[in-house]
Amino acid sequence: MSKVYPYRLADFLHEQVGDGLRSVIYHDRDEYEVVFVREDLEDYDGEEIDDIVADLWADSYEQAIREDLRGHGPLNCTVWVFEDAIEMHFVADDRRGIAVALDTETFLAQSSFIGQCLGVAGLK
Repeated sequence: MSKVYPYRLADFLHEQVGDGLRSVIYHDRDEYEVVFVREDLEDYDGEEIDDIVADLWADSYEQAIREDLRGHGPLNCTVWVFEDAIEMHFVADDRRGIAVALDTETFLAQSSFIGQCLGVAGLK
């Protein structure tokens, strides 16, 4: 089983994007920990976070299926692009990983290639 460092990742992201960092959640097979959540987003209740983590567990559980289907080697991260946030799920293994949410504009500023692709596709 690989080691994961959610607090180190949260510190790194906060240094890189400042207030553009929305949240960092670590999860494993049995529990989860909200490592960081920006002050203006602290109104999530436990049930909402439980539902988010259940979705993360499903995503990491499906890691092996996605790897087999696509044949590109190990799946390291999934990305969901929403209007207000971009979520990245760094998958460690079956039902374990770190989920990160950034403001959409912060992510696009940090990754101009994705922003360019969205613009070319007419989606930005």
